[in-house]
Amino acid sequence: MRFRSVAALATAGLLTLLTACGQSLPDHTEDELRGQGEVSGDIRFSWWGSASRNERTNAVADAFEEEFPGAGVKREAADFGNYFKRLNVQGAGRNMPCVTQLQARTLGDFTDRDALLPLDPMIESGAIDVSDIPEAVLDTGRGPDGKLYMLPTGAAYDALMVNETLAEEAGAPLPEPGYDWEDYIDFLRRADAGLPEDIAATSLRGGLPNFFIAYVQGRGENMFDGNQLGFSKELLTEYWQMWQDITEEGLTNSPAANSEEPTSPEAGYLAQGDVLSDNRPGNALTPAQGTLDGAGEGQRLTTLPLPGGPAGPGNVLITSGMAIPRNCGNVPTAAAFIDFWANDERSGDIYASDNGAVTNTRLLQRQLDDPELPDLKKRELTLYQDIVANDPPIVLYPPGYMAVFESAFTRAYDDVAFGSATVPEAVDTFFAEANAGLAS
Repeated sequence: MRFRSVAALATAGLLTLLTACGQSLPDHTEDELRGQGEVSGDIRFSWWGSASRNERTNAVADAFEEEFPGAGVKREAADFGNYFKRLNVQGAGRNMPCVTQLQARTLGDFTDRDALLPLDPMIESGAIDVSDIPEAVLDTGRGPDGKLYMLPTGAAYDALMVNETLAEEAGAPLPEPGYDWEDYIDFLRRADAGLPEDIAATSLRGGLPNFFIAYVQGRGENMFDGNQLGFSKELLTEYWQMWQDITEEGLTNSPAANSEEPTSPEAGYLAQGDVLSDNRPGNALTPAQGTLDGAGEGQRLTTLPLPGGPAGPGNVLITSGMAIPRNCGNVPTAAAFIDFWANDERSGDIYASDNGAVTNTRLLQRQLDDPELPDLKKRELTLYQDIVANDPPIVLYPPGYMAVFESAFTRAYDDVAFGSATVPEAVDTFFAEANAGLAS
C-alpha cells in the first residue's frame, strides 16, 4: 500500500509538471468546433492492437487519404498497456493525437482533466453522422455531463462461453434465454454430476470485475456514484459468498489452478477442454475454438449472454471509439476521419469488426450478409445484436477505474479464495481501498 501511494503521488507530480510545461491549446473558431472547414492537412491518429489489427487500421487510413487527397494521417500504434501509458503522458502534456482511440472504461481519465472536445456540435452540423449507431451504444461514449466525447466504433461484450459438447455428454441442457444466476448455478450442478472428475463445471471467477458488473446490473444497483462505489457492501458480500459456496461444492476449479491459468482466452482452460464454462470476451470464440480444434477432440464451443437478474439483463457493452482532444489543431479533418471510419463501407469491409462488433448497423448487416463470413464470427456478431436489442445498461466509469477498481477487486477476492481473509473482511478492505483511490 505504501509503495502504491508513493507511486501515485509521483505520477500525479509528473502529470502536474507536464501540464504546466505542455503545449498551449489552440483557439478554435465556432466553425471548427462544429467540424466544418476544409478537409486537408495532416492529423495524428493513435490506436492499440496486434500486428493484424495494425494492418487493417493502416488500410482504413489509406482509404481515407485516397478519399481526401489533401489530407494525411500520421499513425501511432502500441499494445494496449503501453498505449495508455503513453497516452496519459501525452494528455498531461496537451499533445494527444488529433484522433485518439479510447475505451469507455478509460474515458473518465480524460474527461476528468477536460482534455477532449465534445462531439455533439459536429454531429449537429452533420460533420459526423451517427444515424446508424443505436442510442444504447452511442451513450457509452458520454461523459458525466451528458456530452459525447467518444464516438463508439467497436462494441465488445463479455459472454458465458460453454463447451457445448461436454454439456451434452454430461446431460446438462444449456441455460434458456433470460436465465439468471440461480439458473446458471443449477446448470453447473447438473453438468458437474455428469462431467469427468478432472473437468470443473466453471473456472473460479469471483475476482473477475466484468462478471461482477453483470451481477450488479441484474440486481438493479449502480456500479458507481460519481467517483465512489455505487453498490452496497451487502451486495458484494452476497456475490463473493456465492462463489465461495460453489467452490466448496466442487463446481469450480481450485484457486491455485485458477492463478496458474494462461491469461489469453485462446490459451485458457476452456480452450484446452479442461473446464466446461467460463466468462470470456465474445470475440474470443473463434481463437478459443481454434485451440480446442488443435487438441483433436472434436468438441465445439458456443457463447451465451451473461446471467441477468430481477432488474433485467446483466450484459453491458465495452466500447472502443475515437475522440478529438482539445489540443487538436485540425478539427475538420479529424471529424472527417471519424465520420469516414464510422460510416464508409470501405472502412467496414476492411476493419471487419476487428475490435468488437462494428457499431454502425448498416455496416454490421453488410458484414453479416457476406456469404463467406465464418459461422463463429456470425455468432459473435448476432449475439452482440441480441444484447443491444435488450437495451443494455450504461456504466459511467470514474477516472482511475482500471488502475484502482479492477486491481483492488481482484486482489481482495484472492485473499478470500486463498483463505487470507473472510468475505466480510475482504469486502471492507476493498471498499476502503477503492473509494480512497477513486476519490484521489
